[in-house]
Amino acid sequence: MQALIPTVSGGRRPVRFGHDKIADVISETLEKFPSNTAVRTSESGDVSYRTLGTSAFSLMEGLEAVGVRPGDAVIFKLPRSVELVTAVLATQMLGVAFVPVDQAESDQRLDHILRNTSARAIVSLDAGGSMRVECISGHDGGNSAFPNIAYVMHTSGSTGVPKGVPVSRAALLNLVDWYIDMIDFSEGASISQLTRPAFDVSIPEFLVPFATGGTIVLPSTQLQTQIIQTIEFLIQSGTNVIQMVPTLLRRFLGSLERLPHMAARFTDLKYVVCNGESLPNSIRRRFYSVLPNAALVNSYGPTECCVAVSYHYCSRGEADLPMFIGKPAYNVDFYVLDENQSNVGLGVEGELWVGGVQTSQRYVADEVQSKLCFVPFMTANGEQVLYRTGDYVVASEEQGLLFIGRRDDQIKYRGTRLEKGEITSVIDKTGLCTDSAVVVVDGDDDASQELVCMVTPASADVDEVHRRLSDALPKDRVPRLVVPLIELPFTPNGKLDQRALEGSAKQALRANMRRAAAQAEHPPRSPLDHLLEAVYAVKERLVLPSRTAREYDIDSLNFLEIQLRLAESGLMFGDDVYREQNLSLEEWAKRIRPVDRSGFQAVAIGNCGEAAGFRDELAQIVEHIDARAPSTIVLHSSLIALKNVRANEVASILLEALERVSASSTVILPAFTLSYCATRCFHWTKTKSETGVLADLVMRYLPSGRTKHPAYSMVVTGPRTEELCETDWWKCSPFGDDSIFGEISRSDGLIIGLGTSSFTHGHRCELLADVPYSKTTNLRGLADFGGGPTEVSTSVYTRDIKGRPEYSFLAHDTDRDVREMKDVLREFAIAGTHARLVNAREMESKLVPVMRIEPYGFLHERARAEAQRAYPS
Repeated sequence: MQALIPTVSGGRRPVRFGHDKIADVISETLEKFPSNTAVRTSESGDVSYRTLGTSAFSLMEGLEAVGVRPGDAVIFKLPRSVELVTAVLATQMLGVAFVPVDQAESDQRLDHILRNTSARAIVSLDAGGSMRVECISGHDGGNSAFPNIAYVMHTSGSTGVPKGVPVSRAALLNLVDWYIDMIDFSEGASISQLTRPAFDVSIPEFLVPFATGGTIVLPSTQLQTQIIQTIEFLIQSGTNVIQMVPTLLRRFLGSLERLPHMAARFTDLKYVVCNGESLPNSIRRRFYSVLPNAALVNSYGPTECCVAVSYHYCSRGEADLPMFIGKPAYNVDFYVLDENQSNVGLGVEGELWVGGVQTSQRYVADEVQSKLCFVPFMTANGEQVLYRTGDYVVASEEQGLLFIGRRDDQIKYRGTRLEKGEITSVIDKTGLCTDSAVVVVDGDDDASQELVCMVTPASADVDEVHRRLSDALPKDRVPRLVVPLIELPFTPNGKLDQRALEGSAKQALRANMRRAAAQAEHPPRSPLDHLLEAVYAVKERLVLPSRTAREYDIDSLNFLEIQLRLAESGLMFGDDVYREQNLSLEEWAKRIRPVDRSGFQAVAIGNCGEAAGFRDELAQIVEHIDARAPSTIVLHSSLIALKNVRANEVASILLEALERVSASSTVILPAFTLSYCATRCFHWTKTKSETGVLADLVMRYLPSGRTKHPAYSMVVTGPRTEELCETDWWKCSPFGDDSIFGEISRSDGLIIGLGTSSFTHGHRCELLADVPYSKTTNLRGLADFGGGPTEVSTSVYTRDIKGRPEYSFLAHDTDRDVREMKDVLREFAIAGTHARLVNAREMESKLVPVMRIEPYGFLHERARAEAQRAYPS
């Protein structure tokens, strides 16, 4: 038989470490870099390799004391934590295979994993948060099951039970060696540990630093639920590498787009590695718009092949590009085969089989599935066991692999590969249905995937089916909807019609959205109705009162918006429910109570200390303003930056202060709507501010107006409100003498940044300094300033048009502003952040002369060369 030739192969080379044992690699790191920071945490500070090694040796002794020996398996039932990092280190040094499981793993699944792996111990946390080692009774005490295995990772199983993949130490060493080159990792580099332990993408987050002396950046918060706090810690920690699935990357980019000042601070980020599901081209474009100086890597790899086996550095630019999964790793072979298991060659679609050092040889205790998926072949590189991925690809010499899709029963759902049979087998066991099918519905660019289950007959009790699925399956596998059908659709050939199923699933999702929207049109009566309406409006998905807040991924920014929507209906939370993410929305609703007549929440008794402190700090700022008696005030704010005070209390106290100040000074709040550049539509009340919520709150609760400009609108309150809101600013230049910024200059307005250093008056200074890139363009559109739609042609700063290259490389460096203005800035501490005050003319006197000398010096350093090429002096 002719030897099978790889379609594409990675380079052949020995690993760089000089030996083939992961324990030796780790020992060398501990000896060479004892003072290096091994783990940087948001709660416990930095942990050195010396300290981490000491903890790991202690855990090794604990494992050995209960009879664990090299080659045994040990279950990890641990959260993301320093303890988890310690446990990974200890098992690899001891030569033990670790088996990570979710803390919320069902007893049934955990029992299956325990039986199949013959694990000798479970490592978990006790009530005090310390590591606990429990010996598993009933172990036969025979030979070790995993003599050369680093870890066992479990995937979804077609029979409803998980499949265990044993990954060798040789495969792990090869992965680590390749990763070091792929993300340019060294002893001075850092990688974030964001991935849940039972997802194999977490593996390089531990082992790459262990092999180099680099740092693991470990936030205590979850990116999925507390995205702002997590992003802030990643920025402060100077993380160089982040890994995330595309679904989560969407949310990450969405937050940075709303908070560009945070995106601008990601100066140390070098690589973002995507794995787990298809990466849309639209995300690639958004990524480079938000993070132009980082590199996006599209990676691919089944759990059966040690995390990842390919990589593709995504190119920049706006073109619609095919999303390659790329070239193979070192010592990895790709075979693209037809149905007869013959090589189809380059440029032809076929099924991907993977061989080489990173390919596992079997599943744990599952001989039938092992024979189906792990097949021995005689190849040009000798006899190899190839893993049949079920993924269809097209190979090219230059770019490697282009992913086409799957043609078996496995699906990728929110970064996790699962098999539909895992869900349908649970449905079969309920006895409530005669037939079932599972569909994944892909949303648009900003929507996550939805899992929908179709069942027959039409009379099936779908609520009970959903309840039983919720009890039997991990939360990430429970379908969003269970939809009853008269019968499942089939093709003329008698096969299940996947296209028709997807159409039915999408129709069911739309129907639920319409029902929720129809309910929202009628004023709800109960607090629960109001809460469900608010969560639906913020999350744009079907909301059920029995589901927990954690299941809806309500992060701090979402929670702020939910509170504001409740406040609009005269309601508030009486307790701090945000910390109780495991309560159902129904339980949250029981904590809701009416607000006072002013529409603002009264200070809750349990939190009055923080609110009182914030009020006192703000009073000092107001006193300073009163002493200066400015005729005009420009207030920039980032309410999310204010810490330790509830959002509704912040709103109440700020509005009280603004009401007092606006009695004598005209207060202007930027309420920019740069989305006009794309939509070419603006409405003075319906189009909300995109530069913060405070402007919208002022419009809602204080005597105020909005200026006539579709992109650079302002909310104004105080003596000159009518005058400023009657002027047709849209006919003027954005930042010239005829603009509202020119008016701020003439009145020597006091500019205030509350929780932010982003003063838009910096662009007025750029214009006065005549920097080469201060260019505008006219945009035509429809604007309603209160008198009906009007056709407008308005001038917009080129850098503010999202999608243009200038949007990224002309971003203003606000930190430079602060440094240059330090002599004239007045700074106050407030709510864990700062307020900075400066007069407009003083700002101009400090910034304009320096800008004339260094015309590109107020752009971020990484973008200056590109700006100079595009806009030469």
